[in-house]
Amino acid sequence: MVAVLLGLLGGGAALSPALAQDAAQGQVRALIEARRHAVLSAEIPGRIARMSVDAGQSFKAGDLLVAFDCASYQAELDAARAQLNAAEVTARVNRRLNSLRSIGEAEVQLAEAKAQVGRAEVRKAEVQARRCDIKAPFDGRVVERRIQEHESVPAGAPLLEILSDRDLKVELIVPSSWLVWLRPGQRFDLRVDETGATLPGEVLLPGAKVDPASQSVKVTAKLTGDGVPPGMIAGMSGTAIFPAPTLSSLPSPTGGTGGSKPGAAP
Repeated sequence: MVAVLLGLLGGGAALSPALAQDAAQGQVRALIEARRHAVLSAEIPGRIARMSVDAGQSFKAGDLLVAFDCASYQAELDAARAQLNAAEVTARVNRRLNSLRSIGEAEVQLAEAKAQVGRAEVRKAEVQARRCDIKAPFDGRVVERRIQEHESVPAGAPLLEILSDRDLKVELIVPSSWLVWLRPGQRFDLRVDETGATLPGEVLLPGAKVDPASQSVKVTAKLTGDGVPPGMIAGMSGTAIFPAPTLSSLPSPTGGTGGSKPGAAP
């Protein structure tokens, strides 16, 4: 993320004179990112039976995205349930026989232990069977499909890259001198390059570490309007414009603070 933003700023070295002048006027580059982003991977080895979404397609939390051919896992689950049923029948019979003093307590406890093992085996098989279906963890869109239907994959293979397109954040790279006044809640306007729209934003978290090469720091912000505007997607860039009064604490060229506001006479 920092590398991308520094690329937007013109590299990882100190800010260029033009960009430094923009920063002095309260303008810095911004990148719009998804707050939630994930690469979904296979939890089990197997053959892909169905992929329900394509790149760019939207989905809702809980929707089925990928289904494995899990006939073998289902068979293991059926076998575990059958063995559990047999163990529970044996345990019930042994409890009855023990009440009639036909068998000892040790045989009853052994049958109960076998039933407990059977329950654990069923739970284990159920977990494996559930891994056959990969469901969406949140509302969003597909960025990229990494695999196709009918292909066989090992456990851990990446399948889908997804992101939440309705829950966006803004990443800024600002001069480290701005840390004098930049605080959570600071308002700004974001002018989006791709759409030309100007949207209200608010600083969430000033960065915790200054990049020594560029004397800059990453800042996380959010859009404060009603929802995400139509056409706005992750990866877009723009310019964050901070109001002139916030710049009064910036160091002046002579080393003090309270320098001239943008547009003011020197």
